[in-house]
Amino acid sequence: MQKTKEYDKTKVEYASFIARWIAFTIDNALFAIFTIILIFPFPDFENSFNVGLYRIFTTLILIFLMITFWVKFDGATPGKKIMKIKIVDADTLQTIDYKQGTIRFLGYILSSIIFLFGFLMVIFRKRKQGLHDIVSNTIVVNSDSLVALEQ
Repeated sequence: MQKTKEYDKTKVEYASFIARWIAFTIDNALFAIFTIILIFPFPDFENSFNVGLYRIFTTLILIFLMITFWVKFDGATPGKKIMKIKIVDADTLQTIDYKQGTIRFLGYILSSIIFLFGFLMVIFRKRKQGLHDIVSNTIVVNSDSLVALEQ
């Protein structure tokens, strides 16, 4: 059984709203390209039923990919990697699991509902948590600020 690292919680630096927004923008651009690649082989856009199925199919794939990046790639999508930030459990500072990732993604929907207020909360909160972070018990940190404690 692999032992998990413990991190010095006093050294943690929370990712800024701007860093998170830039990472989100990079990810959306990459996911848009990926969506085009997924949909391109299916040129039957005259049939609205098929278009709807393609849209559902690509959306589900993208949701799964995003959550998988959070869980399997050290808490970071490509945009977060570029910005040197990552999502971690708010209590343990460990990489999140699929359950937390799924809750966090569903929290994105909540964060979007009222004029994106759930995202804007990041600006005003001490730990820079959006609504989606709060409901999933996550924080977004600067990757370099996670300093392992000596074992």
